[in-house]
Amino acid sequence: MEDEIKRTSETEGVEHIVKAVSPGGFRGYAAQFLNIDRQGDIILPGAFGDAINTFMDDGGMVLADHENKTSKVIGTLINASEDKRGLLVDVAFSATKSGQDVRQLLKEKALRKMSIAFMAKKPQRIPDSAIRELWNKYNFKPSEAQKKLAAAGANLITEVAEVLEVSIVPIPANPGAEVIAVKSIDGEESALLPPTGSLAVAGQLLDFTSLCERAKLADRVIDGFLEDRQNRRQK
Repeated sequence: MEDEIKRTSETEGVEHIVKAVSPGGFRGYAAQFLNIDRQGDIILPGAFGDAINTFMDDGGMVLADHENKTSKVIGTLINASEDKRGLLVDVAFSATKSGQDVRQLLKEKALRKMSIAFMAKKPQRIPDSAIRELWNKYNFKPSEAQKKLAAAGANLITEVAEVLEVSIVPIPANPGAEVIAVKSIDGEESALLPPTGSLAVAGQLLDFTSLCERAKLADRVIDGFLEDRQNRRQK
C-alpha cells in the first residue's frame, strides 16, 4: 500500500482539468448576427439575452443533426455567450461513440458547421432599405450574396424566447454558424484549427494551450517525484 501514491493534493486541480477535457471539445458559433440565413431570417445582436441563461440552466442540449434522440447527444455545453459576431458556445465532447464520431469528422474537416433551434418572439418582416440601415448601424459588411438576399427582405428577430438546442450539421441554415476550434490534449491528434480558444473549467476561463502545458508540467513533476521516492527506498 505504501507504494500506492495517489496524484492528489497540489495536483488535484490539474488532474480535474485533464479529466474534464480528455474526450475533447470544440468552440463555435451556433448563430451569427446580422447576416440573412437560408430561411430568410436575420438575428439582431443581443437577441438571445436571458434565453442563454435559461438554456444553460436547462442543461444546454448539444446534438447532431437536430435529432431529438438520446443517441444523438454528442456533448455537454460548458459555456454560451454573445459577442459581436454571434452566439458563441464551448462544448465538451461526450466520450460516447456518437460524440467521438462527430469529433473525428470535425478534426478531418468533413464537418465544421453549426445550427440552432430556437423560438423567436414576434419576428418582423423588414424591407431591403431597413436591412441596409441595420448593416450601417452595426458596421456590418455584407457580401454580394447577402446584398442580393436583402432585395427580397428578411424576417428580423430581435428577441429569442427560448433556445431549444444547438447542433453540429453538414448544411446549416446560417452559413456563418461554424466551429472555429476543436480542442484536444492528445498531442498526436491534429486540430481543425489551431487551439487558440479558451475553455471554462471550474468557473475559470482557461486558455487551452496554457491548460495543456500545465497538465504536461504536472505529469513531469509527479513522475519525477515518484522516481525520486523509489530511488530513496532502494538505498
